[in-house]
Amino acid sequence: MRGILKSWRSLRLGLVVALAAANPTLADPINGFSERFARPPSAGWQVAHYSFSHPAFDSDWSRENLRFSQGLHLSLTPQTTAENRFLGASIRRDTPSHYGRYEAVLHPARGVGIVTGFFTYTGPHYGTRHDEIDIEFLGQDTTQVQVAWFVDGHLRSRKIPLGFDAADHPRRYAFEWHPDRLRWFVEDTMIFEVTEADSPLPKVPSYLFANLWAVDKSVASWAGVAAEGISAQAYVGHMQFAPLVTHTSHLKPTQTAGKSTP
Repeated sequence: MRGILKSWRSLRLGLVVALAAANPTLADPINGFSERFARPPSAGWQVAHYSFSHPAFDSDWSRENLRFSQGLHLSLTPQTTAENRFLGASIRRDTPSHYGRYEAVLHPARGVGIVTGFFTYTGPHYGTRHDEIDIEFLGQDTTQVQVAWFVDGHLRSRKIPLGFDAADHPRRYAFEWHPDRLRWFVEDTMIFEVTEADSPLPKVPSYLFANLWAVDKSVASWAGVAAEGISAQAYVGHMQFAPLVTHTSHLKPTQTAGKSTP
């Protein structure tokens, strides 16, 4: 039996190595992560809880607006004792990541002036230029998704019709960050791609976020303005990241095999 298991593991390892050589999008299972938020994570994540001053946001952040229970439950609630009219929810990975596939099960919120986001971000707060890659749902029309990317603070974006209402139920959404292209997916179907020949692309390792927030009236032409006193909810079933494997990867085969074996 041990001989059979050893042969099977060797075969699996050979397949992993061969696929990695043939397909640079194959995920490295060592440095990635997958979080289903069945309960509050003991490490690896930071929940925002502070007053937020940003010209596009009409929201502060509250840890009370984020609940862990078989997924991540985000709430937007009104407040009357602060400059911003709402309390939103935001969570981020506590270490930056880079090229690879970012995926989440998302059930965005409906509502004019409300945004549900899943994205990577870095900027001056982290000592870098502003690079960002977004999946955003504008609650005024959840039959489309906005895909966007920032390079040194310069925004480029597209709104993509989905052919369904994303607020009806949770679905899988993803983006792939390659050195020379970005790709966005719904349930494994690619819906948009931009290459380095088309546009500058983000290059700086970034932090992964999910959030729910209300926009400031100064950007009403983009997403509308949330009505006074409204509430909204969004859901994240899981979030995961699979780093890119390239021909120059320095992974040791034994490391890959160890993670590949149940």
